[in-house]
Amino acid sequence: MTPRRAVLVVLPVALAAALALRGEVGAADAGRARCLKQARTDRNSCMKEATQRCSDDFDTHLQGCFGAGNTCVRGCIADHQRCLTAPQTSQEGCRMACGSDQKVALGQCKVAVDVKACQQAARLKSLECKQHCAGTAAPAKQRCGEAFNDCLNGCAG
Repeated sequence: MTPRRAVLVVLPVALAAALALRGEVGAADAGRARCLKQARTDRNSCMKEATQRCSDDFDTHLQGCFGAGNTCVRGCIADHQRCLTAPQTSQEGCRMACGSDQKVALGQCKVAVDVKACQQAARLKSLECKQHCAGTAAPAKQRCGEAFNDCLNGCAG
């Protein structure tokens, strides 16, 4: 067998091996991506549960500071929760829109010349969008907190 013929025989074998290896790496990447997504989902769920638990504990302890069954404190807590509903709902809707825009942008990155740079830019834009959502909701949330404190101070008198 001539050296040229040997190269022609080895080249398809090497190409097939490279493609098979790439498929295995691609599968590993896909598995890793699913694992990371699940880990992030679990973390977010845990954080929401912890926040709710802490809020409930705070409300329980707060009522203990003013005497069990104090209707004034219960009213302040209920008013505070109602007050926060609109800014929290608005912020969550805004964040969901940012996430949706990010998914579209990441999908468009598949045809970009520099895929990694495109993905990084899409993620940065989404982060900035989510920060804007939080910043927009912050003044209303602050007003709710101030009204809550004023209400509690009224219960003490």
